[in-house]
Amino acid sequence: MKLPDVLEYAFSDYTSNKFKTMMSSLGIIIGVMAIVVMLTLGDGLYSGVSQQFGSLELDTLVVLPMGIDMQAGTLSQKPPAKLTDRDVSLIMGTPGVTEVYPEISVSGMTVTYRDENRTMGVSGISPQYFSGRYMEQVDKGRYLSQSDSYSVVLGSRVANGTFGKEIRTGSYITITNIYNGRSQEYKVVGVMKERNASILVGDPNSAIYMTKAGLKALSDQDTYSYIGVRAESVESADSVAKSVEDSLNRLHRNEGFSVLTQKMFADLITQVFAMIKYTLAGIGAISLVVGGIGIMNVMTLTVKERTKEIGLMKAVGATTMDVRKVFIAESAMLGLFSGAGGVLLAAAIAAVVGHYAELSMPVSASNAIIGVLFGLVVTVVFGVYPANQAARLDPIEALRTE
Repeated sequence: MKLPDVLEYAFSDYTSNKFKTMMSSLGIIIGVMAIVVMLTLGDGLYSGVSQQFGSLELDTLVVLPMGIDMQAGTLSQKPPAKLTDRDVSLIMGTPGVTEVYPEISVSGMTVTYRDENRTMGVSGISPQYFSGRYMEQVDKGRYLSQSDSYSVVLGSRVANGTFGKEIRTGSYITITNIYNGRSQEYKVVGVMKERNASILVGDPNSAIYMTKAGLKALSDQDTYSYIGVRAESVESADSVAKSVEDSLNRLHRNEGFSVLTQKMFADLITQVFAMIKYTLAGIGAISLVVGGIGIMNVMTLTVKERTKEIGLMKAVGATTMDVRKVFIAESAMLGLFSGAGGVLLAAAIAAVVGHYAELSMPVSASNAIIGVLFGLVVTVVFGVYPANQAARLDPIEALRTE
């Protein structure tokens, strides 16, 4: 029998008993659906987390005043390094560095606006380092200048949503340090645009920025909590981080500090979510295997039901290989159509889950192909045994079967 004849015969049997076909397909549809849904959920979760933490800015790195062993997950026993303008100047002179933005972060502040109090942190900056793209990110008003002693710029979420009423430029807020009781009134001169959060330094939308001079009214801290660094490109981020670390080692040989890249964290997130994704898909594959066993049972019974038909096929010239091809083709057809049905069902479920989770969860082409291939392979593998049974039937004995 030629291949078109095999496929035509297999399709004829596939469509002849729709109820049996539907029952046989059900296990494969559910299995493929489970695999594709699990893979899609994993992709959606990773995409959502990546967007939340701004993992696209992979050309950035940060210097922290503490030694961190990322592989062991432990802190260095060395005393924390004191990061100052001297370190900033050294980093700015490092090849491959295009931008440096140091910050002093102080938590435990009570911010008062129109008799409403909120507890949050503030960031002291040196405006001479925060130029260029920071000026472009101002939504309302202006950015801080070096002469601003008692002025602040607010992150978008602080200005819109943290308090009962929107904080507009020109308004005044009072900030009190709950640890030492110091208090100071500040004028809001600018509000920043909505920006992606950073894996390394947190959410800029919830920040309050002031100059280092303005921060002195609240805190005596004068060393930087971290120094942000931007490399020339994503590809050079790792090499720039190594150069920055080598430069700082000369100043802080006996002090603990770390140079961490955002790419490092993005790669770690990718690995974690890949593990979660394929673990979930493996769980879904279990139901696919169960469905395959069900197909093997159904097709084994089908061989017994069609014994006389198989004998007639052999009597008119069909070879053992022809019979085997017909049954394997039926299995493959069952897997192909069931796999496609499982993908469509998975797309509907992922859309519903994505809607309620507020995440984009489209079924990617690769996940759809993986699902269909799994369904096809499982049905073919579990269809081999019934196909061999049918192929080995003796035609004379088969024709005698009632």
